[in-house]
Amino acid sequence: MNFHHQHRDGTDFVSASTIEIAIDRIGAELIGMNWKRDDGSVVPIIWRNMDRQPPNDGFWRRHAPILFPIVGGIHENRSVATTGETIHFSGLHGFFRNSVVQMVGATPIADGFELSYRLDSNDATRDMYPWDFVVTVVYTVRPDGVDQAVTVTNTGTRPMPFQLGWHPGINMPVVSGGRKDCAIRLPAGPVTRMFNDENCFLTGRSEPFDTTRDFEFTEDGLQATYMFDCSMVRPDDRFVLVSDVRGRHSVRVAFPDYPHLGVWSDAGAPFVCIEPWQGMDDSVDAEPFDLKFGMVLLAPGLCDTRRASIRLIG
Repeated sequence: MNFHHQHRDGTDFVSASTIEIAIDRIGAELIGMNWKRDDGSVVPIIWRNMDRQPPNDGFWRRHAPILFPIVGGIHENRSVATTGETIHFSGLHGFFRNSVVQMVGATPIADGFELSYRLDSNDATRDMYPWDFVVTVVYTVRPDGVDQAVTVTNTGTRPMPFQLGWHPGINMPVVSGGRKDCAIRLPAGPVTRMFNDENCFLTGRSEPFDTTRDFEFTEDGLQATYMFDCSMVRPDDRFVLVSDVRGRHSVRVAFPDYPHLGVWSDAGAPFVCIEPWQGMDDSVDAEPFDLKFGMVLLAPGLCDTRRASIRLIG
């Protein structure tokens, strides 16, 4: 299968006979995925598909941002590490999603195409987050979907605390039916639900969650965010299926290297975000930055790679 790459207006497009994807060079964000079906129809998979400037209609205006160096929020957007560093952000999820990244590769491979991006720490990032790093993002476009690998490298001389996540919005329904007719199936295995307050901060309450049946979400629950600890699930079993009525068409979001999961949407909107996470929001009682739930402490000179993917079924 031949894959074709084009760059237009800050966006990279890769297309083949079965798929087209678009990556924005702001935040290396997947902003579109078209499923080209055998019957000639084109199905948009990603929320706000291919629209760099979505309308301000009251619903979420992003597509699938990468979250770094935090997942979610911290109290008053500020924190302090036990080693004395002060951290501050302008809002949720850190700064990577708003950063201009460098394209470092666009390469055909066997049965696919790779797009590679890079962000180096700079004066602006150090003002918010005083560590030196390189983050690389590699998307591998396949005939039936896309793989993502994010690598964080500590280029400084001190241990570096960070969290990492992906926030893809999946159109719901996938092809047909209505949102209420669709099904979400969570990973099979020992999953724990972690509860949060009205600010999305962790309360410390948790309980085992039944994943042997379809996820019985509510609109209010989606708006508040469902948070799950999947760290006891086998990596190969860490995936979520979003399916149309009767399961004829599905989107499979897999996250073997991420131990945590968020499921979120604007109440009443025709999408759901399936969010692989390493780490979560702040706790109700704020801890030092480097002691927050799910924080990775990366030694100088080392790197950490996390993989996820979106696959089309049906």
